[in-house]
Amino acid sequence: MPFDILKFETFLQVLKNILPYFFIGLLIIETSYLLFSLKKYSKKETFVNLITGAVCILAQLGLKLFFFANIYPSVYQHRLFDLPLGWYQFFSTLVLYAFFQWFIHVIEHKVRFFWCLHEVHHSSTHMNITTGLRNSIFDLISLEMLYLLIPFFGFHYIFYFLFYTLNKFWASFIHINEKIVGQIPALKYLLVTPAGHHVHHARNIPYLDKNYGELVPWFDFLFKTYASERVEPIQYGTLKITKEIGFWEAQLHEFKHLWRDIQATPKPINKLLYLFMPPGWHPGSFAKTTKQLQLEYQKD
Repeated sequence: MPFDILKFETFLQVLKNILPYFFIGLLIIETSYLLFSLKKYSKKETFVNLITGAVCILAQLGLKLFFFANIYPSVYQHRLFDLPLGWYQFFSTLVLYAFFQWFIHVIEHKVRFFWCLHEVHHSSTHMNITTGLRNSIFDLISLEMLYLLIPFFGFHYIFYFLFYTLNKFWASFIHINEKIVGQIPALKYLLVTPAGHHVHHARNIPYLDKNYGELVPWFDFLFKTYASERVEPIQYGTLKITKEIGFWEAQLHEFKHLWRDIQATPKPINKLLYLFMPPGWHPGSFAKTTKQLQLEYQKD
């Protein structure tokens, strides 16, 4: 039987249609549980998350639709290799997608400019479904351009779209409040679990820059960037954000810190390095970078 790409397109359309209902359903279940069972809910932060998500969708929707409808198919038409359609290509695309997602996420944590964009997502001091919507309104495409390498290498773009959409479903789930879903040991090595992703959102020094995977954790295990919640209870936020903040502060405060650092150094080369060196780097010193902080933590 020939491999029918049209069936994947139909399945993808079904997924896209039910994604909003899936998110709303999870949100209702989580909110009901937190309000009526725990009597605890972060209204301010949830409101900021929802507003941020709405603005991001409006800002990015047209551009992403253009890329998905035009750029990805166009790149595939000019692909380097003609690969046979089949399950081998399907699963190979999953591995490629997972790697690029992991790699992009690493860059977002290790390069100061991209951290200024990504840090918005980490500025939430509570964890719930809406945290997944908390992203920079200025991050329109940026590093996602790397995903174009998937169709460029000859992997059908419909597979990328499928894993991209499945990741949206799973990303909603893994941000669920820790009181509702805890450890799921059976899934730990196959899929990213809520507990594993909660560690990624921690501001505790041992957990910084861990668990970059969003759909599968394979590359975190491979490159030793995986951590479990074993050392100490999770505290959400960042080293600079320890309490709830508003919409514009979340969007701009890290850029403000970057601009102050750039202004404070007289050497042009250091001004440039501030954009590309890891967060916490200062001319002549790595003392405040994640790697150095974790080394100091281990000594204590």
